[in-house]
Amino acid sequence: MSKDAEKNQVMGKDPEFASAEDLSGNFNKGQQVLLGFQHTLAMFGACILVPLLTGLSVSATLFSVGVGTLIFHYFTKGKVPGFLGSSFAFIGPLIIAGEQVGLQAAQGGIILAGLTYVIVGYLMEIAGPEKVKRIFPPVVTGPIIMIIGLSLAPVGIDMASGHWGVALITLGVAVIVNIWGRGMIKVLPIVIGLVAGYIASLAFNLVDGSQVAEASLVGVPGFTLPVFNSTALLLVAPAAIVSIIEHFGDVLAIGSTIGKDLRKDPGIPRTFYGGGVATMLSGFLGGPSLTTYGENVGVLALTRVYATFVVSMGAVWAIALSFIPKIEAAIHTIPVPVIGGISVLLYGMIAAVGVRTVVENKVNFMKSRNLIVASVILVLGVGGVGFQIGDIEFSSMVIAAVSGVLLNLILPGADVE
Repeated sequence: MSKDAEKNQVMGKDPEFASAEDLSGNFNKGQQVLLGFQHTLAMFGACILVPLLTGLSVSATLFSVGVGTLIFHYFTKGKVPGFLGSSFAFIGPLIIAGEQVGLQAAQGGIILAGLTYVIVGYLMEIAGPEKVKRIFPPVVTGPIIMIIGLSLAPVGIDMASGHWGVALITLGVAVIVNIWGRGMIKVLPIVIGLVAGYIASLAFNLVDGSQVAEASLVGVPGFTLPVFNSTALLLVAPAAIVSIIEHFGDVLAIGSTIGKDLRKDPGIPRTFYGGGVATMLSGFLGGPSLTTYGENVGVLALTRVYATFVVSMGAVWAIALSFIPKIEAAIHTIPVPVIGGISVLLYGMIAAVGVRTVVENKVNFMKSRNLIVASVILVLGVGGVGFQIGDIEFSSMVIAAVSGVLLNLILPGADVE
């Protein structure tokens, strides 16, 4: 065994993954609490977009996201530093269900979706980690992780295009801090970049602070109880099919980022149990269906602070914000181009993690079958292929992932038998 492999085993990293240095030990608990706020800021914009579009309560969403993330960490034994957020796969079904039978009935569909995650986790546990690994080897997982970032790229560009000057200032400051910063400053590129972008936005008169003045200082989240309706169950719950694939891809991306094979420890089933229970609780409280977030992967890759405690503190920040409408409103005043500038960096980081997965696992692209599998995943994922069955939209990422898995199983000469 090589010295690098021995070092990885001592650090609890799977030999299949290259060394991924964790900087968490460089910071005390107080500093890690502050670092957690960076995760909250990174996911805030995307997370509240779902309730804003569907009519769900923003404060209930933030509370559900925070508590749901802590539940996820409990089920995964604190070994998966994932941050759960609102699933975009449910936007269409929630809007339709809300119009037809009401949002409280739609909450019943969210609860059933959470139960679906738990059932999928149980089926994976029966199958065992080796079969899961055979279905998702590096030649499949690497390109899937790439398209998670690349498919989000247009979103980041669209947000940044609102004011490229502000977006580039935000991006530039974040890069400078991460490359040339020292100590605590070095691992706060997102927070410092957002602050710089916000100051630039003030200079360009892009900030509207009226909603901050109108918001109350303290408030109770807008919880609502579910109503179970067969129509809503059939409209909302099937979207879980899409979210399951997204969840799997994000968990694999987290594992590649932190240098651990999460398929073995704590195991993919536990991630589905955690996400399922968290989603069911969210449905009971009036929040959305929850899923792992790509933005979280970007923060991990950028800062190299992998402690689950840090992400848990991000969840606590989200819970606190749900009770403080004024701070929530203040964060909501951050202009879209500022978020866009940070997103360009974070989404690119996700794609880079996918490239690293392929390179570090030495996927043999001299084999035609590996080239075919990777090529199909990338083209279908980035090309925007998609279709809709009823009210459920199957994104290009889902189609690409399923196609890649099937090709890998069908074509002869697999690297993992």
